[in-house]
Amino acid sequence: MRGLWVGTAIGVLLCAGCSDGEDGSVEVTTTDSAGRTTVVTQEVTEDPEPSPDDAATTTTTFISAVLEGPEGTGVAFDLPDTWSIQTLGEAERTAAPDPEAVAPVQWCLVPPSAPPAIDGCSGVLVALGPDWLPGHAGAAYSLRQVEGWRSTPGPLSCPLGEEGTPVDVATVTSTPDDVEATADPTPDDTEVDLLVTAAEGMPLTTTQSEVDGRTVTYETWRAACSLSEDVVIAPQVWQDQDLGVLVRDYFGLPETVVIVESLREV
Repeated sequence: MRGLWVGTAIGVLLCAGCSDGEDGSVEVTTTDSAGRTTVVTQEVTEDPEPSPDDAATTTTTFISAVLEGPEGTGVAFDLPDTWSIQTLGEAERTAAPDPEAVAPVQWCLVPPSAPPAIDGCSGVLVALGPDWLPGHAGAAYSLRQVEGWRSTPGPLSCPLGEEGTPVDVATVTSTPDDVEATADPTPDDTEVDLLVTAAEGMPLTTTQSEVDGRTVTYETWRAACSLSEDVVIAPQVWQDQDLGVLVRDYFGLPETVVIVESLREV
């Protein structure tokens, strides 16, 4: 941060005598430790002012959105106006099922440049339920849960290629035995680029904070591809215990923080 401020101050000084959009020169006076002064003339070029089109690309407009959950529950939040909402339906709980518990409803908040799908969501997953929230492999979500950043059981194929570009969406949710299932022999784990979660699936960060008087927990993981070692993702999960909301961001999209902080009851 200090370097940024220093660079900004120098830029203002050197362009103090520049004409708009034209090259020019300025005289910079320096003083050494003996008190001697030296005047240096330096040629400078002022950066052009950003065009309106450039400014528009860095501005995100948020609109209010409402999700209606089970048992009369509901939440509102701020969503980028270029995003869409996809309904994913009820989550299924197969591990320690409770037939009397109400299943949460899930949605996918999809950005215009949708990332690869994980858990059937090409974006940010939001789950809402009064009794439990979806965790890993059909279990209810809990803090410090192994692989708690995703619901899909079993191994996942790497969602990104070596250049960081998305791979075929169909392969992301496949297991090693599903890949090239007609081939003989079927590839084993060493032949498929798998997404492997660090720390044996345990979260690397677990924190709890207050947001508008509500208790929100935040956890992070790190997952790398087994063959493409430079391909790494940093999944994040927020749980708003008071609203009964789970927000799961698989790829660390910058808009997710605004979405979480704007959550409110309706």
